[in-house]
Amino acid sequence: MLLAECKAAVLTARFSPYQPNLIIGGSYTGQLLVWDMRAKSLPVDKTTLTSAGHTHPVSQLEIIGTANAHNVVSTSTDGLFCAWSLDMLAKPQEVLELAHTQNRNSVEVAVTTFGFPENETTLFAVGTEEGNIYQANRADRAGTYVLSLYFYFFF
Repeated sequence: MLLAECKAAVLTARFSPYQPNLIIGGSYTGQLLVWDMRAKSLPVDKTTLTSAGHTHPVSQLEIIGTANAHNVVSTSTDGLFCAWSLDMLAKPQEVLELAHTQNRNSVEVAVTTFGFPENETTLFAVGTEEGNIYQANRADRAGTYVLSLYFYFFF
């Protein structure tokens, strides 16, 4: 049974835990899309294709927070972490460029996945195309749009 469709490849999707009729998806074009299962049609809302948000494929998204205060957070393969309000998808509320703290001239961190610990909205871990896992903190260097990443070796 086809639930909904999109003109670009959908790489990640989540049901909203606070509005179970909504599915939020991330596409190959960098857009976030919202489908309302009651509408059973094309996306009811989506981000624009501008440099304000993702311009590379959205690799992962999650809904974090509480029923009264939550955000959709997303990452893309160009190293951007964005936080969005479902009420205003015109531009992200927060954009962080993921960069290595040891080498500021390095290429962006190509994020393929991320996760937050339970009941956490600031500290998270990211996995990369290179096979590395980093710990990151949204509060580091607040206001500069640069997120510090800490490398951990796993043997």
